[in-house]
Amino acid sequence: MTFLKKAAFAALATAALCAQPLMAEQIEQVGRAAYLEATKGKKVIFVPLSQGMDLNQAWTAVWQRHAARYGFSFEVRDPNMDTAAGIRALQGAIAEKPDVLIVQNPDVQTYARALKQAQQAGIKILQINMQSITQTDSYVGNDWIEMGRLEAGELAKTCMAPGAPSKKIVWLAGVQTGAANIYMREGLNQILAENPGLELVSDQPADYDSEKARQITETVLQQHPDLCGIMGIWDNAEVGAGAAVLAAGKQDQVTIVTNGAGAATACDSIGKGLLDVVYNFNAPIQAEIAAQQISELLQHPERQAGAEKTVFFGPITRVDKSNATGRNCWTLDQLK
Repeated sequence: MTFLKKAAFAALATAALCAQPLMAEQIEQVGRAAYLEATKGKKVIFVPLSQGMDLNQAWTAVWQRHAARYGFSFEVRDPNMDTAAGIRALQGAIAEKPDVLIVQNPDVQTYARALKQAQQAGIKILQINMQSITQTDSYVGNDWIEMGRLEAGELAKTCMAPGAPSKKIVWLAGVQTGAANIYMREGLNQILAENPGLELVSDQPADYDSEKARQITETVLQQHPDLCGIMGIWDNAEVGAGAAVLAAGKQDQVTIVTNGAGAATACDSIGKGLLDVVYNFNAPIQAEIAAQQISELLQHPERQAGAEKTVFFGPITRVDKSNATGRNCWTLDQLK
């Protein structure tokens, strides 16, 4: 072996020794210990609209996993669609002073005062998918104006096309004072202004109820047998509209567009012809984004509640018969 080869070999051997991993007691991932310390023993309370909804079940499944993994407690105070019970749940949570309070608002006004009280008490608040007029530390959810534009734009494209049965469309509202409803209607108004031929023949609240959506649709079809399209606010409600359309034998005439959390039930409804297009905001992805926000809030105890206000609009996927499969159609068992 020549001198140069020996020297090169020695250099490589030295480099290999230097690259050996540190002893186990010396290894610490940067920031991990501080993160675990920040989350351990902390308390998070969630006040939803109702745990009977698929999106709530998805959020909760994800947050329960995060809580178990990182050592904070997670509790749900379910008012089951009763706003008075929701206010009591919020007041009880404020008295307990959790580190983070997650709130799904029934409308823009009902919880506004309680949210201000919570912030004044030093509680950090994450609003999920449904906002109040009171802005808090964080909002994670839909850009509902965009959602209104997407759904109404879908119907404009269909009903303004040559050969469409008419230019008549229906807006199946949710709760008219709800943030999603108010902002989606703004998106719808923008599309109507951009497409002056498009005619809104009905604007009625179905209150997230499939039977009410069915009844409204049945009546509108009698009044406007040439109806072209229906847009709604929640896929679980709009299946009622789809049932009315199917019963009238107009499934090839009326296009039904709505949005939802991305559960397999929506994909099933598309497969059965009850819905045509669902704009999927994927509740599990929303929950993961919100989990990051929970971690962020817990890691900065020095920040006063309400000192910083952030907004994150999650992704939206257009789902129809061509892609109503796989990740666009989660089940609750997959999230646990």
